[in-house]
Amino acid sequence: MNHETESDPTSLPVSAESLAKPSCCGLSGFFNVSRLWAVGCAVVTLTAIGAATYFAGAADEARRQAEKSSANPWSDLPIANATAAVTSEKYSLATGLISEGTEALFVLDHNSGLLQCSVVYPRMGRFLATFTCNVADALGTDGKGGTYIMATGTADFPRSSNRPVGFSVVYVLDTATGNYACYGVPFDRVAMNANRPQQGLMVLISQGSANPVIDRDDLR
Repeated sequence: MNHETESDPTSLPVSAESLAKPSCCGLSGFFNVSRLWAVGCAVVTLTAIGAATYFAGAADEARRQAEKSSANPWSDLPIANATAAVTSEKYSLATGLISEGTEALFVLDHNSGLLQCSVVYPRMGRFLATFTCNVADALGTDGKGGTYIMATGTADFPRSSNRPVGFSVVYVLDTATGNYACYGVPFDRVAMNANRPQQGLMVLISQGSANPVIDRDDLR
């Protein structure tokens, strides 16, 4: 009987000091949990700081863009290259390239014969160049009004500092008589780059007729 008691380790007495003393494995687990908690707090803190910095930068950029847009609402818009022409009963309208990245708007009043060329300065977002002429003189309508059609084209004329010229020419045809004329625009790109307004008269380049009188003597 005594031999069985001695061989059973569970029957051995345990002191109170042994129960109260923590094991090394318990301390290691405690320190691991504390370390993980500290690392987690650091990650959360760094993430919060990064997010705050990102949103603060985004808000500042949005504010700068809003200030820029309010100063010039057209500055970020793409440049339109929409060369086209359309005619109604009272007006004809066309667009044409006048300089690098800049187009001109041509408007013809059928009643008065007044032809206007207006150019928007891209950096300013406003019409700051205007050129005019009256097509009645060249087409022989005598200011009585006419039925016109209009189109634009391009011509690489010699140019100099004292003789500026735009890329576009404009063609106007009186459908009642068949008479037509071609006009150029003395557009100054240097003035546009300096944001200086400009105005002047369009230049009559040439004129002709869609119904020419045939001289039979010239055909012989």
